[in-house]
Amino acid sequence: MMVRIFIFITLVLVYVSCQQSEDTATVTIDLNTSQSWYEETTDQSLLELSTNIDVTNSWQQQTTEQPSLDLSTDGDNSTESWENSTNVTTQQTTTISTTTCSPSITPDMLEIVKKEIIDSIYVAISSEITSKLEAMEERLSTLTCSSNQPSTPIELDWQIYENLRIPLNGWLRVFDQPYSHKTRIDDLNQIAGICHKHVLVAATYNQSISLAAVGPASILTLNTTWNVPQQFGQVYWYRTSGKSFGFSPTVTIRQTSADNADLDSPLRLSWLLDQNMGGYRSGSTRSLAENSLWHKVIYCN
Repeated sequence: MMVRIFIFITLVLVYVSCQQSEDTATVTIDLNTSQSWYEETTDQSLLELSTNIDVTNSWQQQTTEQPSLDLSTDGDNSTESWENSTNVTTQQTTTISTTTCSPSITPDMLEIVKKEIIDSIYVAISSEITSKLEAMEERLSTLTCSSNQPSTPIELDWQIYENLRIPLNGWLRVFDQPYSHKTRIDDLNQIAGICHKHVLVAATYNQSISLAAVGPASILTLNTTWNVPQQFGQVYWYRTSGKSFGFSPTVTIRQTSADNADLDSPLRLSWLLDQNMGGYRSGSTRSLAENSLWHKVIYCN
């Protein structure tokens, strides 16, 4: 029974020692030799205890060259003899296996990254070229080199125009605000500093000139009295501080604030001045104080 226990303990300790090592070890035990040794010890019943000092010294030299687990108890020579036999009959084969790490970056991954970089460069270049072409196209669209559009400034008489469709070559748009804009006399004074010859005052809807009148640039600096417009060409103009600015086809106007005369007339334009609201009318279309589709527009020649 003791022999079996010693054999079992030895095998367990050898296995544990191999498992805890950094290198992978394979322990091969010659079972046939162990079995033969066990049979011999069974026939003999007991291990012979050697007291020979020379044998003991020899055993100690062998164990020094081949270290094994010291399982001796109270200096028991029989145990030492058993361990010596075990060391002789047990063959240990240690195999060290090396583990090679697989590369974290593969050629396929590099190829994918390269493709993504090239695609991003193409997209950036394409976007830059597209924006440049759009800017050039917008710039070219403003040039008047077409044979269908005369390059010389167009001359307009001092009169009222409905649904003006001709291209305003030579005319510069200097003011464009929705009818909801709270227009001031100072706005007109600033525009007068830009315009020095003729002006075109208009009401637009969806960027189309619905109603307009042309007159001298001096109409922007008029100081007319209440309900007394001044005539320039075929148009009667007024600019009354705290009331309104606009034009009429006749001398009769009614500035309650803006011009309320002849409400069905399509040829009257009136903008409130220095009020807390925008508006007021373009032809027969009135109550535009909060309208953003209709715009107040002024061009200079």
